[in-house]
Amino acid sequence: MKQLPIEIPQPNKLVKLSPDLYWGRLPLPFRLNHINLFIIDTDKGWVIIDAGIFGEQTRQYWQTLLSGFLSKKPVDKIIITHHHVDHIGFACELAKMTGAECYTSLEEISHANFLFNLSPSEFSELLASKYTSYGLPKEEIALGRNDSDRYRRYVPELPNFKEFSQEDTIVGTSSHWRCRIDSGHSSGQISLINDLDKLFLPTDFLLPRISPNISADLRNADKNVLGDYLNYLQEMCLLDPIVKIFPGHDWPFVQGNGRARVLIEHHKKRLDLLLSEAKKRPITVSDGIDVLFGRRFQSHELFFAAGESRAHLTDLMHSNKVIKEIELRDGCEVDIFTT
Repeated sequence: MKQLPIEIPQPNKLVKLSPDLYWGRLPLPFRLNHINLFIIDTDKGWVIIDAGIFGEQTRQYWQTLLSGFLSKKPVDKIIITHHHVDHIGFACELAKMTGAECYTSLEEISHANFLFNLSPSEFSELLASKYTSYGLPKEEIALGRNDSDRYRRYVPELPNFKEFSQEDTIVGTSSHWRCRIDSGHSSGQISLINDLDKLFLPTDFLLPRISPNISADLRNADKNVLGDYLNYLQEMCLLDPIVKIFPGHDWPFVQGNGRARVLIEHHKKRLDLLLSEAKKRPITVSDGIDVLFGRRFQSHELFFAAGESRAHLTDLMHSNKVIKEIELRDGCEVDIFTT
């Protein structure tokens, strides 16, 4: 992986990446403190790729751009790559500000609606139930129960999404972008590829510095999302190393095929660690957190650590290296993984 020598966008500014592709950056209130968004210039107007998290900083960002650089033509459409709060949170407000319609994949529409339509008490109980089945200690189950507004805190409203499918394209003023939809980091994330100019917007599936979080699906923890992601990475190993990659976080880079191989090895090591432990004793998802991370987490990061542990154990289950059993602990069902 090699970082491209491109200037990071300054606040409320865009960096031109190609004749009709622009890059902006929005702040986030998390340890991963920013999101990259992209804008494609088309004859019909601007196509905005991702909206950012809901909040006043995001509102001011878009107001500045819409009254400045973007004021020269209308916004034609807003494409939300996936349902995570840092990408979808401001979508409804941005649609109101621009009059443009929002698009995403059917999988992401379904996942966003599932999370958004849960009442605070339903979301609280869902997390507590999952954390219980993961074998987490009572104090961490309580963290989940108290995290009732985890999604709606940053996504107070959803737009009326239209479907964007793998058959859809974006025709820029000097480019042509095709769509691919993948499962792994999210259930049906949209990526955009410009084959002629060798440009790739993989959003959060291929990042230069960190490993994308691969978490068990809250709707079905036995779905093999890590297996889906590893299949994606195997495809990315065939990527032409000169393709310029503009990810959802961090910086643009080339040699994405090499980065894909690094990420595959990262997950294989994690799978090996869990399998080695499961050969010694039956383990829970909670045990898996200790094996993979060597420490415990507070509410925000606990959600991702637990999901990552379960996703890896699920992949081992699908490859028939472990089996899942149910054990009663204090009258509650806990998933146990053993060889």
